[in-house]
Amino acid sequence: MKNFIFTIGVCAIIFGIGTSACRSKGTKQSETSNEAVTTIEDLAEKKWNLVELNGVDISTDHPNIAANAFIMFHAHGDERMVNGNSGCNNFSGTYSLGSGTALNFSGVASTRMMCIDMTIEDQFNQLFQVVDNYTIQNGRLSLLQGETPLARFAAE
Repeated sequence: MKNFIFTIGVCAIIFGIGTSACRSKGTKQSETSNEAVTTIEDLAEKKWNLVELNGVDISTDHPNIAANAFIMFHAHGDERMVNGNSGCNNFSGTYSLGSGTALNFSGVASTRMMCIDMTIEDQFNQLFQVVDNYTIQNGRLSLLQGETPLARFAAE
């Protein structure tokens, strides 16, 4: 009987090691929900072009801004930098990732050239104060406050 229990225990350990080794490095399924949990590789070193801001399709309603507005996340060791263009002005700062898809920005500064329409520019820059998480699905990055999408970007 002891040999049987020992054999079952060894098989359980081997099965557990084998299944954990077969997990992919990319997107993983959360243990508590069906949401995809992304890695830094999914987010960083890509140019994300703005396509929607506060529910407004930028490419249709503001095509000149859409041609310029983007965000890029960089990860070099422990250093996390963000930069981009908010439609007219350039910005840069730092970001941090928490558990799951938690995202926070800090120290974001922007050039302040006078632009023809500062509305989109100002809304874009306000994102850095209120975004607290993100999702990436089908090549689209969404910056959210809680469950509310504030901005959507498409990978270039």
